[in-house]
Amino acid sequence: MKPRIVVDIDNTLWDFAPVLWERLRRINPEVPRPSEWNEWRFWDGYIDRQSLYNAIDEIHMHQGSDSGASCKDRYSPYPEARSFLTALRENGSYIIIASHRQQEAYEPTIKWLHMFDLPFDELHLSMDKSVLFADCCAIIDDSPITLDKAAQAGIVRAGLRHPWNSAKEHPLFDTLTEILAYLERKCTMLNA
Repeated sequence: MKPRIVVDIDNTLWDFAPVLWERLRRINPEVPRPSEWNEWRFWDGYIDRQSLYNAIDEIHMHQGSDSGASCKDRYSPYPEARSFLTALRENGSYIIIASHRQQEAYEPTIKWLHMFDLPFDELHLSMDKSVLFADCCAIIDDSPITLDKAAQAGIVRAGLRHPWNSAKEHPLFDTLTEILAYLERKCTMLNA
């Protein structure tokens, strides 16, 4: 059986935070910049929960459905995202792209993954990624909540370093290339 690696999308494969910040500033211009999002609930006190979710859903729906150069510029993955996923696949991994997204965002998400030729085996959209933990050897995510759950489950975990997760005791890195090297050391199944 191939080792299963769960990989997040937002703030893991692409820089979601600046696009979200733009949307949130339309609701309240006082929302702090992403560099100041030192807590997971950075939005608390600036906008209500439903407005936050509406803004996130709007981005997810447009991410794969907008067309042309503006879409590629606005929603481009990190430069090393494709090579990261390709290396996981070449190491024999089964790649599950998992995102906290509504089911209505499934088609736009698939289109986005294909638009940028990002390799994967399965797309999982839900509000609880821990349902994937039973059979996975690692999870890559920026959410301190998801990383905490993975740690409690004893799963290899890693993420890109961001202001909202850097105070936590998780393996955090500056690039996906660094995460790949870490996974190759920690996941013995990748080296089999």
